[in-house]
Amino acid sequence: MKYQISNIKYQIIFFGYILASLFLLLFSYTQVDLNLTLSQVGIWQGIQKAFQHVGYYQRPLATGVYVSVLLLLFTSYSILLSEARKNRIGTTALWKLILIVTGILVFSYPAAFSYDFFNYLFTAKTVLVYRLNPYTVVPLQFAGIDPWTNFMRWTHLPSAYTPFWIVLSLLPYLLGLGYFILVLFSMKFMIAGFYILACWALVKTIDRVDVKRTSHALAFFALNPLILIESLVSAHNDIVLIAFALLSVWMYLQKQYLSAWLYLAISVAAKFMTLFLVPVYVLKRGRGWMLGALLLGLTFVLIRREFLPWYWVWILPFVALHMERVKLVRFATVVSLGLVLSYAPFLWFGEYSTLEQLWKTSIIWVSVGLGTIFYGFRI
Repeated sequence: MKYQISNIKYQIIFFGYILASLFLLLFSYTQVDLNLTLSQVGIWQGIQKAFQHVGYYQRPLATGVYVSVLLLLFTSYSILLSEARKNRIGTTALWKLILIVTGILVFSYPAAFSYDFFNYLFTAKTVLVYRLNPYTVVPLQFAGIDPWTNFMRWTHLPSAYTPFWIVLSLLPYLLGLGYFILVLFSMKFMIAGFYILACWALVKTIDRVDVKRTSHALAFFALNPLILIESLVSAHNDIVLIAFALLSVWMYLQKQYLSAWLYLAISVAAKFMTLFLVPVYVLKRGRGWMLGALLLGLTFVLIRREFLPWYWVWILPFVALHMERVKLVRFATVVSLGLVLSYAPFLWFGEYSTLEQLWKTSIIWVSVGLGTIFYGFRI
């Protein structure tokens, strides 16, 4: 197949993503906790304090920068999807962009929007250093002993992660030799590796079901701003369960059921959400049922708690298996925008207040409503 994207459009897409990624990388360091010093080097401490001043004491500015980065990302993303849908950009060009963006964002500060990342690290430390069961102790018990507890959140709760994920998280801690900054980036690199694996598995899966839309599907999933933020910046472990789930679906579509079940078991072991795929496999249904199963699982979660942006990571790869459904893709994209935009109220207010929660919830559900309207009508 011959790809005919114009040079000007490719440059807009390419430089739009690179510029947005660099700004997002820099912006992430405005959110470094005030109790955390990333380096003892004097010049770095000065730079860190300057960035923190913007994030903590110039909140309207920080919010404006973040929203501007989102605008640039989604503009580039929209142009990219348009060109990919017309088969004007190939997987080779997409992989080039994916690898460059990954190479930039893997060095971002991981707790720009969520502190779960530090709980991953401390759970590993609990096992390897303190030799205790992370399910029976809480990080707060180490307050005054371990400096990591000074910049963590959810210190009053035991580990909420699966045994498989805890075992997996031991590797970055060991590779980092116990030094915080090395452990941090070892974990970032590991999760970025799973992001690349998920992208690769998606390409293999799409090649089985709709080879003409492989580039479109890869662009839709891999370069979706929400996926980039949640998988490469905040580095949530949800991309791990998705990587193994996509490997499982690839095997399932080839009727290699033993391998499919094995990868699905690993995915569930990473995080329980993909357990909802089990009935689909048992009944031997198609990809439409897979998307429905994950949406049902998300609905069950939302009955019990608020809609957190990284939950959408569970859904987007299965939407990517249905790129022929233009309205569905449009809906998923609008919701993605609303979810990452929902971080703006916290950046503005600097706390999880009632007003912040009201703004955040309103942004999310307005985006869901708009997405539903776009799904129902041709706009």
